[in-house]
Amino acid sequence: MYEDQVKGRTEELKGHAQEAVGGLTEDDNLRREGKTRQAAGKLQANYGEKLDDVREATVKNPISALAIAGGVGLFLGILLGRR
Repeated sequence: MYEDQVKGRTEELKGHAQEAVGGLTEDDNLRREGKTRQAAGKLQANYGEKLDDVREATVKNPISALAIAGGVGLFLGILLGRR
């Protein structure tokens, strides 16, 4: 597990706790902040998972990864070269 995944899961858990406290104290703002924190944590954890997938694919298929990176670079060069 990488840093983004751990941070994301931690924020997600904090959000659950914050939402629960908001529910117990009937504080709607705290509850909303908790839900927002959960969503942000989930997003960060998913980003970390996808980044991990890309790293694994790059290690398993370095030539394909290099070809894709070259194609993206060529496309951006053509796109930015047109002024």
